[in-house]
Amino acid sequence: DAFVVDLGPLTAAAVASLTGRADDRQRRMVRDYTEALAVKARLGPEVYADPDATVARTCPRDEVLSTPDLTLTRYQRPADRPSQGEPVLIVYSVINRSYILDLLPGGSFVRHLLDADLDVFLVEWAPIDPADGDRTLDRALGTSLPACLDRIEELTGHRRVALFGHCIGGTFAAIVAAQHPERIGRLLLLTTPFRSADEGVVSWLTDPARFPVAEIVSQHGRMPAKLIRHTFLGLKPYYELTKWRLFIDTLGDDEARAPFAALDRWSNDNVDVPAEVFRPFVQDVLQSERLLRGAMRVAGEPVDLGRIACPVLNVFGKNDWIVRPDAAKAVAGALGDAAELEELELPGGHLSLL
Repeated sequence: DAFVVDLGPLTAAAVASLTGRADDRQRRMVRDYTEALAVKARLGPEVYADPDATVARTCPRDEVLSTPDLTLTRYQRPADRPSQGEPVLIVYSVINRSYILDLLPGGSFVRHLLDADLDVFLVEWAPIDPADGDRTLDRALGTSLPACLDRIEELTGHRRVALFGHCIGGTFAAIVAAQHPERIGRLLLLTTPFRSADEGVVSWLTDPARFPVAEIVSQHGRMPAKLIRHTFLGLKPYYELTKWRLFIDTLGDDEARAPFAALDRWSNDNVDVPAEVFRPFVQDVLQSERLLRGAMRVAGEPVDLGRIACPVLNVFGKNDWIVRPDAAKAVAGALGDAAELEELELPGGHLSLL
């Protein structure tokens, strides 16, 4: 039943429009449908919303640091409201854009933090520059992210930050927290993978026999964004059928269309990942579990998650098929007693938790 689409209202709206008897809702339905068809013809069948006409990001911010790997932005705060506590540093994933955290008015995690009088900083990963052959995980985590900590201290006077990492960004955040425990006041991990799951489609896919990551990134010179996107589409093709139904059901409803369009823009706004960022992540975290065993090295130094010395909140989704609960919970066995780990399993999946 989840795939059954009722085209009756749209058909009636089209007939009414042709005969000049359409009401406002029916005219909006036909408008939304024809606009989406034009977008699909231009950008591909999986795209519904014109990215140039879809607003995303609601909170103003300023760039405060730029490295070859990233830019660090700071969200603007009212001058008459001093910030409370340690500044927050958000490390987002590398395979999508960060604006999912600041998507729409009333649907912005960043706005939630600002309303709590927190000083919020966000890492934006730099696009691939073919001339930069040094885009490596070692440099990103060993040099660029520590430079963000230094810049935040310079701007705020705080030696420590509250570190928030989402998905692969959470894995990166945990590595930084392990290598610089004195700089991290608390660590929040959201749907963060620490190994491949015991079962499920992502576990099946990341099996080295099916996913020779070194060969793939060597052939392309990077991990192509659309290869990631279409891989996930191929793993769960029926998601596109449920999305089609949601599209039809929201035609003519401007209030429902806004979040649908924003999420559609985000889900198709994929990012090429540098080869030597993606390859060691897949091999050391997902395939060999060297990170959990303390055998992974970043910038020549071993990564021991047992050195994390701050409270850790690990949040994961009960129905997350991308980062299954067992893949997120695996970090517990690598943390030491100083981490004060709390786990929080929430209903929902990888995206719905946001």
